[in-house]
Amino acid sequence: MLLRKCLRRPIRTGMWLILLLVLPACGLNAQRFPTQIVSVPTVPTNTLAPLLTMTPRFTATPIPTSTPIPTNTLPPTATPAIPTQTATPTPTPTVLVRGAVNNRNTSVRLRAGPGTEYETLRVVPSGALLFVIGISSDLLWYNVVLEDGTEGWILGELVTVPERTAVPIFATAELTARAAMPRAVVNLPTRVPTIPARANQFTDILAYCDLPTFRAEANKVFRSDQNLSIYWTWYARTAEQIQDHLDAATYEVQLERKNGDSWQLVRRLDDYSRYQTAVARTRDGRPEVRWFVPIGTLEVGEYRVTYRLTWSRRIEDGFKSFGPGGDEEINTGTCAFRVR
Repeated sequence: MLLRKCLRRPIRTGMWLILLLVLPACGLNAQRFPTQIVSVPTVPTNTLAPLLTMTPRFTATPIPTSTPIPTNTLPPTATPAIPTQTATPTPTPTVLVRGAVNNRNTSVRLRAGPGTEYETLRVVPSGALLFVIGISSDLLWYNVVLEDGTEGWILGELVTVPERTAVPIFATAELTARAAMPRAVVNLPTRVPTIPARANQFTDILAYCDLPTFRAEANKVFRSDQNLSIYWTWYARTAEQIQDHLDAATYEVQLERKNGDSWQLVRRLDDYSRYQTAVARTRDGRPEVRWFVPIGTLEVGEYRVTYRLTWSRRIEDGFKSFGPGGDEEINTGTCAFRVR
């Protein structure tokens, strides 16, 4: 019982030596002695020695990174404010229709506006070529530009145009706007330079004198010291028909010299447009244009002119039609002469 009593208490740590001393007395036949408690000093728990920390001899100081020198930031350039310009309205180019002063009067008045109450800017002779810009809404007055650029108004019955339906009609508001519009909007076609109109002279050779109609001009004889020229003409019933012909016609005229039984080319008259005369009127009042192309002096011999006229489109001269599909599609002729 004593052992059981002894073992009822839990054995504490560090009391093993006391237990060993007590156990022999716990036998059944053991004598009972007064219990003596011997205090055994507790062995102190080993305290771990502090861990020595190695102090480095030196701390490596990193090499400082080079900081780049900051780039100078240029001050922002002040953008000048461009003033907004008010756009100047550009006049619409005008479509021009060719025309001419008809033969109803010997001359007509070019006025500053569409009416007899407007001042007269110029007196224009019959047959004068012009360009029609438009017609008034009452269909009585043409707004026209003369060949020299002068703009004005002519009574409609005194002007002839090939296609009246092609002429734009100006309403009253448009007439008012046109009055304030710069005149530079009227761009006249390039004019062909002309020489003064003149009659043919003895030294002029008609390019198609061999035709039966012109026998009086055929078989001429010239001296080698004479300055000669070759000429031809075109006339029509109206001045606008003359202009229509000029716009569509191509002349092929050349001078040849006889060499044995053949003809040798001397010169092509390709520069004939430089020698076109101004439009004049024949004795019977028909408008006519001529060409006088100088060829200078020639050596002694037999010569001939070959003449060929074609058109890019069909035209009318008031008597018959010419060009593709016309009464006469090609016009040709010759003229033989001698120099001695």
